[in-house]
Amino acid sequence: MISVIIPTRDRPGPLHRALRSVARQTYRHFEVIVVRDGGHAVEPVIARWQREMPVTLLESDTPRGVSHARNRAIAVAQGDHIAFLDDDDIFLPHHLQAAAEALRVRRADTVYGQALVSPTWIEDLPRERAHLPCKDYAFDPAFLSVANTIHTGSVVTRNPAGSPVRFDEMLHHCEDWDFLLALRAAGHQFARLDTITSVYHQVPRPGAVHSAYQSAPTPFTWARTLLYGRWPAATGRVEEYRDWFRRFDQRLDTLIAHGLDVSPHVYEHAVRELHATFSDRRSPDRDLLGRLLPVAPAAPARQNSGAFALRSAVTRATR
Repeated sequence: MISVIIPTRDRPGPLHRALRSVARQTYRHFEVIVVRDGGHAVEPVIARWQREMPVTLLESDTPRGVSHARNRAIAVAQGDHIAFLDDDDIFLPHHLQAAAEALRVRRADTVYGQALVSPTWIEDLPRERAHLPCKDYAFDPAFLSVANTIHTGSVVTRNPAGSPVRFDEMLHHCEDWDFLLALRAAGHQFARLDTITSVYHQVPRPGAVHSAYQSAPTPFTWARTLLYGRWPAATGRVEEYRDWFRRFDQRLDTLIAHGLDVSPHVYEHAVRELHATFSDRRSPDRDLLGRLLPVAPAAPARQNSGAFALRSAVTRATR
């Protein structure tokens, strides 16, 4: 059985669509665990779908973050495997079936499908989708320690309840990346599915990325620095690419500190370019950083103090 874990807060409409996508699955041996992480009640949404599939609701009036919500669901999940779905994303009808078959046939511990990235709400693959980005990266354990290429809502993994692997509840950004690195360190074999099996919605609105890009250093800078310290580079090439991202973060923070607009998709563009050169065993394109983030004036004094605070916080967190 697969346990589908859905954290939610104050998004009843998207939650309804997410649950509808689970109800449409061709694979039927599953349960759903919805975790309300604070916010308004969702019982009416849950009640609508409990007539069609097994849905358990775990509730908390106090928001404690997506990592806590997922860990709470893992603790009660009955499935041999667990799948993750954010309340504003959807599974395509064959997602769980394709994952279950790959887990069995390919003897993998963790599988992930390709995820279409859509700027509008959709519940099926559009006929014309060549213009839409897709998280379709082949699995590369070395590059995974440089940047995350896997959409959380595409992952189905062996239930980690019997292991120490959990989401880090101190992380509010990149917690999914840290979780994948922990699975890999625990010996999990990964496999990518050959088809698009989920939709990752990036509908224009104030969200995690937009909010994170409002101050410097960004929470992503903090999280990436923390994870690079927690998961040491295994090769010189990995360290070379990590250095590129350190310079990326420094440049990004400088631009934000000067009040300049930064595309919320700039990180994804960087990952796409770097994954290609990494796979070809080449060094990063020396001109890429300048193309993605044009040079800004020198950082102000308050940026230096922010960087010092970041280093101090990371030092404490990694002890």
